[in-house]
Amino acid sequence: MEQEKKCIDLVADKFAQEEAGNREARKWFDEYENATEGTQIAMRVITEKNGDCFNDYYDYYDWLNQSFLSFDFVDPFTFTDQKAGYWRLQISWGGPSSEFRIYADSNLNICSIEYWYMDWFDGAYIDVEDHTESYNICETFLEMQRY
Repeated sequence: MEQEKKCIDLVADKFAQEEAGNREARKWFDEYENATEGTQIAMRVITEKNGDCFNDYYDYYDWLNQSFLSFDFVDPFTFTDQKAGYWRLQISWGGPSSEFRIYADSNLNICSIEYWYMDWFDGAYIDVEDHTESYNICETFLEMQRY
């Protein structure tokens, strides 16, 4: 019998899937915004190429706001051995669940971001590098807290 994989075995692939979806969304909205109003053909080609998955959104920011479950602050010591507070951008919950944990200073400058994959008493994370679309998304949500 094959042993079930642990989160540590899955987290990198799960992040890669999340990152690919985030890049695809950014690309679609960038292409759509660059198509002029007069070129309905260009817009139709973009839509057909990418399917209907992004057509229901007003723009990229509407997609962001509707694609994640929540964005909140988790106070220090909320969980066992958690010494620092962090901003949580929740992607999914239950079993399994995933989220970005954004550690920032008091001026909301990002110190680090972790992508967490968790499934029933098991969890693992990888660091999110600053050149990724996922990092940009986390930065966008954190930036909104300044206003």
